[in-house]
Amino acid sequence: MQNTLITAPTGTGKTLAAFAAILNELITLADLGKLEDKVYCIYVSPLRALSNDIERNLNEPLRAIKEKAKKQGKKLNIRVAVRTGDTPTSKRASMLTKPPHILITTPESIAILLNAPKFREHMKDVKWVIIDEIHALAENKRGVHLSLSLERLQRLNPGLCRIGLSATIAPIEE
Repeated sequence: MQNTLITAPTGTGKTLAAFAAILNELITLADLGKLEDKVYCIYVSPLRALSNDIERNLNEPLRAIKEKAKKQGKKLNIRVAVRTGDTPTSKRASMLTKPPHILITTPESIAILLNAPKFREHMKDVKWVIIDEIHALAENKRGVHLSLSLERLQRLNPGLCRIGLSATIAPIEE
């Protein structure tokens, strides 16, 4: 897998493009009965509100895919969850027993999760990390902290693929 940067104007489908191959692989694993209780993908958003939008926008097509699979006698139990500072304690605890396959979080929360020994176990096999609005993080202290967290995540899994999303990276040639 190769790290990549997806850049396009707002509203053109960058996020869907980032998730398309990931969802395909998760659906294939579920179909084969090989989908494990672990985090496969982490989506990092600089904005908590954007995290909730992404969860909604991701669960909507997943629901349709699950319904279609159900009609074919298949069961796809792909889980998506948001973990931020606002996540209730009960939901945090349930993520320890049934971790989401796609974890939506913030730069601060990913650092906390990497420091939590029990949850870190679920992150040791993460295959993809998507960093949205990378331009908003690249130039500040939050970006530096996220970079350190991503290096820690890379240490847990050397095969990690990083996908950056931005509408305003310029000049793109660089």
